[in-house]
Amino acid sequence: MIERKVVLLYGDILSPFKHIEKITTKYHQYYLRDKDKEDFSIDNYYEIWIDERYTGINAREPRDYTPVILVKKEFLSKFLNIFRALKGNMCLCKLNHEHLISYIDGFEYEGYCFYMKNEKKKILFLEEYGPEDNGMSVGFIPKKERYSIKTLEWYKSLPEEKKFKILDVNMDTELAFDQWVKEIVK
Repeated sequence: MIERKVVLLYGDILSPFKHIEKITTKYHQYYLRDKDKEDFSIDNYYEIWIDERYTGINAREPRDYTPVILVKKEFLSKFLNIFRALKGNMCLCKLNHEHLISYIDGFEYEGYCFYMKNEKKKILFLEEYGPEDNGMSVGFIPKKERYSIKTLEWYKSLPEEKKFKILDVNMDTELAFDQWVKEIVK
């Protein structure tokens, strides 16, 4: 089975999606060229998912899908260096992740946690909020209003380095998320 990795792009300034498409298209062409060779083996490739967490406030062109590209193992370092040279932050992560929830003053805050590859770290992001579930439902679907965290004034005024949290991988993720959210929610 092919090994999967995530290239995580994050920060308040990220390169336009068209730059990412240009890179993935180039590497897809490499893959197609190699696929036709007699000695081709899928075992020589990683499946790379390009995910992003934009922490900025200004509107960003939405993306409808997560790009996935096959990258030859011997080209991974070069591929990652291209992304490191783009605007924003970049880290290589594992595919596994966590969805987190913290409750404060009648609101439910949702977050996301990525596990960094080759490091003993994980990174947390705060993404949505809404009123705590009041148990009311419409038909079989519970009513759950969700809003982007970027609409809150206190979030807008946070320094960039407070809009994500990097932790030791052995820390309790739920506890760390809850403490972090309580620190930054005003």
